[in-house]
Order: sequence, then structure tokens, then C-alpha cells
Amino acid sequence: MEDDVPGPAGPRAPARQGEQLPLEAGTGFRLSRLTRGLRAQWAQELAVVCLTPPQAALLRAIAGQPGLSLRALARTLGTEPMRAKRCADDLETAGLLHSAHRGDDRRPRRLTLSPKGLELADRVEILVRRQEARIDQVLGQELRPGLEKALAALEGLLHADNQGTAPTVEGAGRSTGNGAAGGDGAAGGAGGQAARARGRAPSLRASL
Repeated sequence: MEDDVPGPAGPRAPARQGEQLPLEAGTGFRLSRLTRGLRAQWAQELAVVCLTPPQAALLRAIAGQPGLSLRALARTLGTEPMRAKRCADDLETAGLLHSAHRGDDRRPRRLTLSPKGLELADRVEILVRRQEARIDQVLGQELRPGLEKALAALEGLLHADNQGTAPTVEGAGRSTGNGAAGGDGAAGGAGGQAARARGRAPSLRASL
């Protein structure tokens, strides 16, 4: 995506062949700028619970899918396995999650949240729902479905580009967890285990 340059977003100006597309008429540029802004806001909100966006995304993913392996976690977050491992190691050192091997196979680490991790995930869930409420307030019921469909299509395009295949509508509907927001998304809501126990539906929104 193009480098960020300050300035108000103007109306889309069609470019004739041979003309340069105006910077702010580029969808990629505007998505990139929006993503960085949302990520910065999310990082500020997470500072209250002393977490970074990647750490919060990892907590949410494991809360939603207890026993997740590191490789599956990396796929969910849309990141490299080594990055997921470093983040998981940091959270385990902080006492927020446990890792264990399944049976005699010593390779896959299965990750679950500790009681302290579950409590923190619930606090993140409050922030997530507050953020979702702000987005819903701006979009309303009319615009939200269109945004969801557009995001799914773009995620499908990104996945197809990475796999070297043509995007499909069916493939576009499968979120790889990056969410709108800069590659730090996670499947399932924060505190998924505790949320189910308390009768709250986990958030479907990825961490920004």
C-alpha cells in the first residue's frame, strides 16, 4: 500500500490512462491510513490493561479456542509461527497462559489461558465491545452488512494473492483473522471460556 501522506480525503477522481491516480483516490491508501489510525487507537485503549494489540489478539484467540496449537494460532492471527511463539512465550512468562504437549507427541504445544489470563481476557472483551459499539454507531444497520461483505471479499483477495490462486466468493467469506486492523486479529471473542460460562456471546470481531 502507498506511504501515508497527511491531508483530507477528497472525492474519488477518475484517472485517465497514462495519468497518475491521485493519492487519496486510491482505495489501498485509504484502507492503509484507516488501519493505522484504528490500530493506534486500539493500542492506546489496551495500554490500560498493559497489553499490546498482538498480545490481546493472542489472548482472544486462545480464549475462543482453548487448546489451540501454535501453528493453528499463527494461522488464526495471520502471522508467522515464530512471531506467534515469541508472543505466547511472553504471555506464558507473565503467567497469563499455559502450554502443554498432547500425549507422546512433544512437538505441538497446546495453549490455554490461566485464571489470570482469563480475567485479563474478560477485561479486553469490555474494550472490544466498547469499540464495536462505536463502529455500529457510525455505520448503523444499513452500512454494516455492506462493510462486512467488502471486508470478506478483500480478505479473500489477500488470501488468494498469498496462495497464488484466484479469489472466490466462498473463500472470501472465511476470515483469516486480521481483521480490519493491521494484521493482529484473532478468531473468537476475548474471554471466550469465561463468556460462555457467564452466558455472554463471544465477540466475532477481530482485535484491531
